[in-house]
Amino acid sequence: MSERALDADTLRRWRLVLGAAAEDGLRGQALGATDDQRDQALGFLYDREQDGHPRERSGGSGRADPAAVRWLGKVRTLFPQTAAEVLQRDALERYQLHGLLTDPAVLDTVAPSMDLVRILLGLRHMLPPPVLAKAQEIVAKVVAELEARLAPRALSAFAPRRQRHARGGRARLSDLDWPHTMRHNLRHYQSDTGELILERLFFKRRHEQRLPWHLWVVVDQSGSMSESVIHSAVMASIFARLRAVRTRMLLFADDVTDASSQLHAPEKLLMSVQIGGGTNIGAALACARGQIDTPRRSVVVLISDLYEGGTRAPLLRETAALTRSGVTVLVLAALDRQAEPDYDRETARQMVACGAEAAAMTPDALIDWLATRMQS
Repeated sequence: MSERALDADTLRRWRLVLGAAAEDGLRGQALGATDDQRDQALGFLYDREQDGHPRERSGGSGRADPAAVRWLGKVRTLFPQTAAEVLQRDALERYQLHGLLTDPAVLDTVAPSMDLVRILLGLRHMLPPPVLAKAQEIVAKVVAELEARLAPRALSAFAPRRQRHARGGRARLSDLDWPHTMRHNLRHYQSDTGELILERLFFKRRHEQRLPWHLWVVVDQSGSMSESVIHSAVMASIFARLRAVRTRMLLFADDVTDASSQLHAPEKLLMSVQIGGGTNIGAALACARGQIDTPRRSVVVLISDLYEGGTRAPLLRETAALTRSGVTVLVLAALDRQAEPDYDRETARQMVACGAEAAAMTPDALIDWLATRMQS
C-alpha cells in the first residue's frame, strides 16, 4: 500500500482495527469523540486477547454483567447493524460474555448451534422470561436438525426384515397362524368325513412373534457432559418412536431422574435438565436394574466420562449384577470437543472385566450397533 493511499479516513479505520497499540505507527492518528467511543467498545471486547490477560470477562457467569450490558447498548448505537451483530456473536461465542443473554435481541443475531444450546442449558435458571422463550425456540431448532439427520438412519436400521416365506421361501410350521388358517378354510370342511382341508396356509411374520427389546439410555448430566446430554435426548426420543424398542431415559448427577415421560418432546426435556452436580453412576445403574424385567432382551447404554464421584465399588457391583442377569451393558465413553474420547479408562477397564462392553461411538455408529445387537 503506497503512502498516498493512506489518507486520513484510511488511517482512522486502520487505527480502529488495530487498536491503541498501533497509534504511534499510524503517525499518531487522533480519533474524534465518536471514534474514541468506538475504540473503547472494540477494546472492551478484543483487548482481552492482549498478553493473555482477559479483561472484565464474565467467564460463563449467567448474571447480568453491568459492564457487558452497557457495552452492548453502546455497540448498537455506535456501529452499523451488521457490524454490531458480528461483535455480539464474538462476545457470546468467542469470549463467553454470557451476561449479554439478559437481552433477547442478542439471540436473534446468533445462528442456532450445539454450542449455543449448551450455553443456554447451563444458564437456563438465570434467563429472564423473554430470553427463556427465545432460548426454547433455539433449542427446538437444533433438536429438529439433529432429528432430521439421525431419524432416517434409525428407521432404516430397525425396519422389519422381510421373511423368506413371504417370497416363496421355505416356511416353518412354528410360524403357522392357526386361527387365521382355520377361519379361512372352514368352507372346505368335509362333513361326511369330518375332515378340514387346508387349501391355503397363513404364516405369522417372525418379527411380529418376537418380544420387543428394552433400551435404557442412562446419561451423566454433570457439568462436563452437556453436549452428550443433548445428543442423548434426541437419540432416546428417536428410539422411543420405534415399535420394536421400548425406551427409557435416566439422567443422573448426584441423584437419578427418570425422564422417560418427556421423550415425546426432547426440546422440552432439555429445557428441564439440571446440568451440573456430581457423578453417581452406581445409583443410576441400580435404578435401571430395578426397572428391568426381561434381562435377555434389555440393553443399558451408559453415557458418561466415568469419573465417579465416590468409590467405584457400587457401580462395579451393579454392572456385574446386570451382566450376570443377561442384560447387555454398553459403556459409551464421552467425547471431547475434538471428538476424542475423554473418560476414566481405568473405570472402563474394570467395568469391562465385569461383563460390560466399552466403546467411543458417534450417534450414527450407536444406531448401527444397537440395530445389529437387537436384530441378531
